Amino acid sequence: MKRVSNAILVVVLLSAALHAQSDASAWVVWTRAIHFAMASIAVRSDDDFADLQFLKDVVGDRRLVQLGESGHGVAEFDLAKVRLVRFFHEQMGFDVMAFESSIYECFAANTATSGIDMLSRSIFTVWATNEVLPLFEYIRDTQQTDHPLILAGFDVQISSARGVAQRPAFLRRVVAAVDAGYAEEVAAFDDDFVTRARNDPSKYDASEAFYDRLDAFLRDNRQRLAEALPGDPAPVIAQRIAYSMVRYIRELRAFAARPTDTGPDGAGAIRDAGMADNLTAVARELYPDRKILIWAHNFHIRHANASTDSLQRTMGSFIVERFRPELYSIGLYMNQGTAAYNDRSIYIIRPASSGSMEWVMANAGPSALFVDFLHQTPEPGNAWMFQPVVTREWGTVPLSLIPRDQYDGVLLIDRVTSPKYLTF
Repeated sequence: MKRVSNAILVVVLLSAALHAQSDASAWVVWTRAIHFAMASIAVRSDDDFADLQFLKDVVGDRRLVQLGESGHGVAEFDLAKVRLVRFFHEQMGFDVMAFESSIYECFAANTATSGIDMLSRSIFTVWATNEVLPLFEYIRDTQQTDHPLILAGFDVQISSARGVAQRPAFLRRVVAAVDAGYAEEVAAFDDDFVTRARNDPSKYDASEAFYDRLDAFLRDNRQRLAEALPGDPAPVIAQRIAYSMVRYIRELRAFAARPTDTGPDGAGAIRDAGMADNLTAVARELYPDRKILIWAHNFHIRHANASTDSLQRTMGSFIVERFRPELYSIGLYMNQGTAAYNDRSIYIIRPASSGSMEWVMANAGPSALFVDFLHQTPEPGNAWMFQPVVTREWGTVPLSLIPRDQYDGVLLIDRVTSPKYLTF
């Protein structure tokens, strides 16, 4: 009897495996028929963006487009996103480029005198690459035109030691518009904090209370500041600095106490909620009538990350609640090659396993292809985007998610390499 049971089990398992294989094959066939091929990853000198025209239909008139990435140290992600940014700016009217970097440093870097100066004063060094530099040269060049591309940020963290060095003087100028004495106190404290944050951010002292008080002062005096500095966005930025430093300190404290906590009170959750609030201020207060591109990790832009294995609620869940009709989110994934971790060490990415999202898309044909999720309705061929499938963080760490619940579309680049990093 036991032999019969075992035989039945083998038949059942074999039947399930064959059924799964048949499903996966159907998924590839569907994806092969419905995808959009990206003919070139990098910007060409004669680029007419003919292969990207489909984005005008899938994105439509939405004014926020999130551009993700499954890992930071990927040359082809950098190249592809730079090309996408130029397309969205030149042909779809987007005019703000918001990075997963400090809201202050990115704002202040708009006065930079060159692309390399702008980059080094604003974003995290994970993107300080030869592949990203042309974007900052492009942003700088557009400042002299009637359609400038504005650099913005939304992170609560400090992202540039060079850029943040100017922050105490900036805060002094804003606060002095209504209270000269307090302005000197703010500048002195912020100067000390910036120095300590570079050398030993674990020493919080009374910093949280100080920035909480500054946040309240700037909110309470918003009208007076607007009258004293008419048309100047500096008061909004100053208030976001104070707000951000409170969250940054809480994040550091939470991480020191519980480094692996991915729950609602963990360091990551504090940071992402703060980034969502900063990005909301960028979209509603600083640039309410402008179209905004958002550059961040897939983890941060996902619409429902708390429903995945990682559990943490991230920035994208707040943004999709607040801006759903205006939002289109694009995840970027890779299939094989090499990439770099944040410390710039190189690692190898093996081809994705059968049945995974990356495997389905990689087997559809082109070396770089886009699949729109938002406008699809369920059918057998696209069941993979409506049910849990395996994807990979950083190209190596399995993560089960329902693709359509997380993104509006995905760009897969089959083979990738690590970027060439800049030195300052």
